[in-house]
Amino acid sequence: MYFRTINHLRMRKAHSSADKASELRRRAVQPSSDDELEDQLKHIEEHYLLLSVSRGKVLRDAYDQLWQRRTSELLRPLRIRLGEVDELEVGHDLGGVQIEFFNLICKEAFDEEAHMFTTDPKTGLSYFRPCSLQPLYMFEMLGLLIALAIYNGITLPISLPKVFYGILLSPNPSDRLDSVELGSGTAAIVDGWPAESRSLNSLLQEDVPDLEYTFPLEANGLRMSVDLSEERKARMEVITATGNGSSSLDLGDGLNWPGWLVVQSTKEPRVVTPEYRAQYVKDYVRWLVWRSVEPQWVAFRKGFRKIIDQRSLSIFTPASLKAFVEGSVRLDITDLRSATKYDGYDPKSKYMQNFWRIVASWTEEKQKQLLKFVTAAERIPIGGARNLTFVISRSVVEDLEHLPTSSTCFGTLYLPRYSTAEVLDEKLSLALKYGLEGFGTG
Repeated sequence: MYFRTINHLRMRKAHSSADKASELRRRAVQPSSDDELEDQLKHIEEHYLLLSVSRGKVLRDAYDQLWQRRTSELLRPLRIRLGEVDELEVGHDLGGVQIEFFNLICKEAFDEEAHMFTTDPKTGLSYFRPCSLQPLYMFEMLGLLIALAIYNGITLPISLPKVFYGILLSPNPSDRLDSVELGSGTAAIVDGWPAESRSLNSLLQEDVPDLEYTFPLEANGLRMSVDLSEERKARMEVITATGNGSSSLDLGDGLNWPGWLVVQSTKEPRVVTPEYRAQYVKDYVRWLVWRSVEPQWVAFRKGFRKIIDQRSLSIFTPASLKAFVEGSVRLDITDLRSATKYDGYDPKSKYMQNFWRIVASWTEEKQKQLLKFVTAAERIPIGGARNLTFVISRSVVEDLEHLPTSSTCFGTLYLPRYSTAEVLDEKLSLALKYGLEGFGTG
């Protein structure tokens, strides 16, 4: 609540500055004859940060409209128009369109084909893809978008390891990575890199003969061992590199990847002796979570900090920030029922009792489909379902063959009164099957 209050106050200040600009224009003795100046003044007088994006190219449209925006504009309350040009839907105060907008952003950015993140199939956790070929401004804009979601109170359908949030919280990640919390031992990578954590813990217990003080990297079709004995920003020195054919490659004049110049090292790697095992483990952890993706991290944090004030994050731990951003994937249907409001139905009526009995009999996956159908939310925000708007409204239709519909803008399920519980179950299930994507009442 403290964090949300801080953001609301900043939002209110940005909103009210538009009123002041309008008042100054009204008091002006003579209107400006400069068309460019007039356009700038109108921009300053906007009360909201309005983005108009299509579902088919949501990430590109968002980037195009956010690039080079003033900070004062970014801090205004967010409103989204989502859809094709002739059917754009505006996000209302209850935020259903905003929720789907960020769902689509995350789905596109975290897709493996975007080559920005990689997701471990066993843990389900994502992290920056080392040596991504995506330009760094993409990561900067994604940091801005993630911050916009947090600033506007939107729970995101992402799953990131706790160390991600630890680095995000740190004013200086390099210093933080040398601390006990993130850099000593393998505690920082247990959730995101369990196999590496086990291997490194084994190394701490026993000597591995002829282990080189290098770090593995698979990126862009190459397998490499990287030397960090002389760290230099934007420069990566590679001891060995192999391609798909497992034959050694000479990197020649080097490879230019976003944020990196990858060059062939001329040094022989040193061996990890027993007295340096603990330091090697610490350096390995640092390589995994920071150094191998440093350019992406620097760009992401730059965009993130345009919205979120670093001091306001000081109340969080990595675990609590993760809970705030990602919410919960678990849905307690009893909690949702307690938070539900009704329009035209009596919550104690037999029909509503049948509704909740049917929903309670479904699998959790299907229950979450209902949640998404009504609210667009894929996660339960911190604090539980009471922080969502879920309304069941009686819909009067001429033909009871009509399926239930929803307005995610207002978190409302429009539910006809069907003749039996069996018909209710059938119609509601069909509505979920065919109506999960998009908005509107059709």
